[in-house]
Amino acid sequence: MRENRRSIYASDPSLTRRELILGSLILGTAAVSFARLPRTPVIGLAEGNSQDVLPKVVGEWVEIPSAEDIVVPPEDERKAAAIYDEQVMRTYQNGKSQQIMLLVAYARSQSSMLMVHRPESCYPGSGFTIISNDVVEIPIVPGLSVSGRFLTTKLDSRTEQVLYWTRFGNETPVDWDDQRWTIATQALKGKIPDGALVRMSIISPNISESLTILQSFAADLVKESGSNGQGLLVGPANRGIGTA
Repeated sequence: MRENRRSIYASDPSLTRRELILGSLILGTAAVSFARLPRTPVIGLAEGNSQDVLPKVVGEWVEIPSAEDIVVPPEDERKAAAIYDEQVMRTYQNGKSQQIMLLVAYARSQSSMLMVHRPESCYPGSGFTIISNDVVEIPIVPGLSVSGRFLTTKLDSRTEQVLYWTRFGNETPVDWDDQRWTIATQALKGKIPDGALVRMSIISPNISESLTILQSFAADLVKESGSNGQGLLVGPANRGIGTA
């Protein structure tokens, strides 16, 4: 075998040069990749914890003891304990006795996927059927909106409208491919983004009215959460939005 290899090199000396060039390129790429390894955390929740920074009064909505079941399958709850650093589950009610269920899950070092509690998996896991699933923009303040998804789900006679977004650092990807791309590009910039999943829902068969209510609630939630709460919900670059 060695004799054959020597005879090949002897007949084509340029082959060894090509191998050297290729080897140099591989080493150079490895060096660049190593130099770009993530090393700068991007943290939305700089101080406090999510329970404390999220308001208990959001516009006309006031936190109440949970009257409706917030959709979290037991299996997802077990997984969440291993993935998230903090979780908030609350129910808010307005003067019309309408209720909004809020779930916020937070991971300070989210280099993989925010899979648990995603409605696309969580709701079917609880027996719901997803009727529709659309990308929407959620206006927060003039000049700032959050990209998210709006779903209509159904279980027997219960129709639940769900609005949610995922945040990685200062980005809000709307699907798996977008999410993977966001994590990869931030890693190339030397950043380790934290992650949050923000989900709110209302039980109602009225799709358009529910979307309007949930978008308004989301905007008020962000604006009234204070600097640290805004970092948690929409990223550290957006702390202090909506203030004079």
